[in-house]
Amino acid sequence: MEEKKTILVVDDMPQIRKILRFSLKTEGYNVILANSGKNALEEAFDENNSIDLILLDIMMPKMDGYEVIQHLREAEMTKEIPIIFLTAKAQQKDVIKGLEIGGNDYVVKPYKFDDLNKKIQKWLG
Repeated sequence: MEEKKTILVVDDMPQIRKILRFSLKTEGYNVILANSGKNALEEAFDENNSIDLILLDIMMPKMDGYEVIQHLREAEMTKEIPIIFLTAKAQQKDVIKGLEIGGNDYVVKPYKFDDLNKKIQKWLG
């Protein structure tokens, strides 16, 4: 039997974390939630967590998603984890910046879960 993949969901909005946790668990994923950039890094660098993919919001207080991804891409243990930005920042320049600084994919809110799930499956192989 195939081992469940683990997804780290990083968003400062509780309702978004809740919806994503429910939807992803329904699809058979393990889900770890982080409510801030700092919390995301703590979870990502926790030796006990084996994270297969990260869904990362950009607009968060104190440490935004751009700052989070820079830390993740610099660290040996997290530099290869696929990261999908999941954000309300919809302008072309935002998408380009997100991909240039290390995002593997970019999904704009509001999103259709089926579309997001296809991208998740693509990156998880």
